[in-house]
Amino acid sequence: MRLFSKKKSPGWFALRSSEYGTCVAHVINSEAKPTVEFSAIQHESLKDDNAVKSMATNLSMANLQCSLLLQQNEYQLFQIEKPNVPAEELKQAISWKLKDMIDYPVDQATVDVIDIPADPHNANRQLYVYAVAAKNSVIGGYMTRLIDHAGTGLEVIDIPELAQRNVAAYLEQEGRGLAMLSINNHGGLLTFTSGGELYHSRRIEIDTKQMQDDNNSELKSSVFERLSLEIQRSLDNFERQFPYVTINRLVLAPFMGREDFYDYLKAYLYIQIDRFDLSDVFEFKDQTSLGDLSMQASMLPALGAALRGGSSS
Repeated sequence: MRLFSKKKSPGWFALRSSEYGTCVAHVINSEAKPTVEFSAIQHESLKDDNAVKSMATNLSMANLQCSLLLQQNEYQLFQIEKPNVPAEELKQAISWKLKDMIDYPVDQATVDVIDIPADPHNANRQLYVYAVAAKNSVIGGYMTRLIDHAGTGLEVIDIPELAQRNVAAYLEQEGRGLAMLSINNHGGLLTFTSGGELYHSRRIEIDTKQMQDDNNSELKSSVFERLSLEIQRSLDNFERQFPYVTINRLVLAPFMGREDFYDYLKAYLYIQIDRFDLSDVFEFKDQTSLGDLSMQASMLPALGAALRGGSSS
């Protein structure tokens, strides 16, 4: 959701609320590895006017193109059939479809649409889109704090599914689809991408503490089994819905408990399973400390949100 823009410093600056405070990342995109100019976790909260003002001043945010990443409970994402209407009428038609899907009046919602690529071999296949809906009051609150109180801009409002897609694009193999699993304090997110496009996503309720609970091996094994089953079902469902996209790998993003789950998953799934760390995708300026897997998991969405298509797009 692009709001407004003016000439600013190269790259994108993304903000995301986390269990630690606010994750921030400034990334300059490139054809090779994207360069992380700055990344950190600030103690200030994005819900506090004075805290946002202080953070904006300290980080010189007024000079940066800013992207805000919504939290999972601040928006809803629906995969629906694409209405057969002219492009200029698409959002209005989608809003009409959403009125019975959301639990508040649709005229109080900010709505955006994400195209799901069509089957190149079957022009008659039904087209689908992702519809994103967020309350105007939520969007307005962030805009007030960042624009009015902090004196900085807010060009884009993003969602974690698209942030994860941006990272996956650097890990894909040409002509093949990629499944990617990330887990942080907000839960698990499984995305399916190909050619830099998001085809499907699924939220998985998972407790990260249970993923690394060495004191209760039975509970940990049960969590691994349930998560593996969810992944297998998602792979099977994706194959049925998108037979024209071949998923040949599942990659595990950084998260605590990943190594044990990786060993478990290798014996469970039929496809290749890989892991990656943030340094495999990003070039960190001045050798910024990446922290442990938990810290990397928290920073990943913000870094992905800052991975927009070049310094001026």
